[in-house]
Amino acid sequence: MKALEVAKKDLKIEFRTKGTLNLMILFALITSMMFSVSIPMSLAKKTAPSLLWLVFIFVGMLGYSRAFLKEVETETLDGLKISPIAPASVLIGKILYNLILMILIEVIILPIFVGLFNLDVANPVVMFLSVTMGNVGFVIVVSSLSILVIKSKMREMLLPVLIFPVVFPIITSTILAVRKSISGDLVGIFSPIALIVGFSIIMFVVACLTFEYAFSD
Repeated sequence: MKALEVAKKDLKIEFRTKGTLNLMILFALITSMMFSVSIPMSLAKKTAPSLLWLVFIFVGMLGYSRAFLKEVETETLDGLKISPIAPASVLIGKILYNLILMILIEVIILPIFVGLFNLDVANPVVMFLSVTMGNVGFVIVVSSLSILVIKSKMREMLLPVLIFPVVFPIITSTILAVRKSISGDLVGIFSPIALIVGFSIIMFVVACLTFEYAFSD
């Protein structure tokens, strides 16, 4: 599958240099530590889900959008455009690449974040799945919209403006799901999870249908 080849190519470059991955991990660690020392422990359980997602939002904006930005910096974007690869396959490849980075970040940051905030998580597996599903939707949105601003000189400012209104339902639903996984309320978690899954599927279909027009310009 061509999408796997695109993802494999990006992963080889990333694991050779580790520039984006190291930057994302370092930024996530510093942000988590800053939050942990600035929030009283009495409020940690209430604020931790929101702060955790704030960390992933910052890290995602910093790292996920670089999947296409690297192609501009290395002047290989035009090569992708004229290659015998469907635009949808390019998009899926970039999403897969970002998803792998996301899983690595989660595996490293989540245990550290829980330890820093001394959280008593009732369902750690459900918490991990909730964060993962929320990040999947976030990755889909960032990967599909970053192509719109990569050639703009103001891309660092334009990308958050484009992304935050779109991912707002994912942000609120994921925070709610994480909060319920910490408290152990598995009954109430199905509604936000269903919204995340449905929203992510819709955004993926829309991205695949419209990406060709943005990618060709």
